[in-house]
Amino acid sequence: MTSGSEAPKQSHSSLAAALAASLKAIDDDYSEEMRELRGILEEARKEAEKHEPNRDKLKALLADGNKMVQTFAALDPLWQGVQRVSRMFGIL
Repeated sequence: MTSGSEAPKQSHSSLAAALAASLKAIDDDYSEEMRELRGILEEARKEAEKHEPNRDKLKALLADGNKMVQTFAALDPLWQGVQRVSRMFGIL
């Protein structure tokens, strides 16, 4: 069992590891499209790795990242439709 002071450190290191995995997935699967989200996640990872991370800053960064992912997910089908139509007309 972890003491009270060890539990936050452990959760922050888990968060940093999860953020690092997300960054790798973005690098592997997306490049230009997710550049801004990658920047936010990179900043959150660096904050989470600090000895005493600023929780408010982490919450704000992760909330921004969450909104970006939701927006990207909502607009992706529309973007794919635009690309299909563009190909039909020989634009892409």
